[in-house]
Amino acid sequence: MSPSKTGDTGHRHDDRRPSDPASKAKWPASPTLRITLPAVPVSDSLIRDRVRRWLQSLSWPKGQVNDVLLGASEAVSNAIEHAYRSCRPGLVEFEGKLLATRAGRWVELRIRDFGSWRPVPADDENRRRGIPLMHACMDDVKIDGTDHGTEIRLRSHIVPLALATS
Repeated sequence: MSPSKTGDTGHRHDDRRPSDPASKAKWPASPTLRITLPAVPVSDSLIRDRVRRWLQSLSWPKGQVNDVLLGASEAVSNAIEHAYRSCRPGLVEFEGKLLATRAGRWVELRIRDFGSWRPVPADDENRRRGIPLMHACMDDVKIDGTDHGTEIRLRSHIVPLALATS
């Protein structure tokens, strides 16, 4: 699917057809979700909502959905809040991929901004909880910060393979 403009919130890249509640059950879940939005506060909730719906379409175990959502939300929030120092916001990219083996399945998430890396402040103002939360919610967290942007890669815990429904 080619990128489509979604109002004033930016571009949305999605490997699935637009949502149609009447025929939603007919469409197989896409193993990939891509979203690009402006790095503004509302984008976090928009991405969180899309990730929730994507995980539900993958029949993700309800007990694990919140962990993935919290980890992803913290990464997106960090990109929105810390990456861009100018008055004009940049972009935040989100990509989620479903992977599986015989042992189970997991999602890998990539959250990327194009701002500049900020060193840890001397006075943390009782903050700095986002990265520990990501580690608590996800199986693996990798952060690569440069002067040209930051990329956070998150891997969920392995969950059972989805049961086929027909």
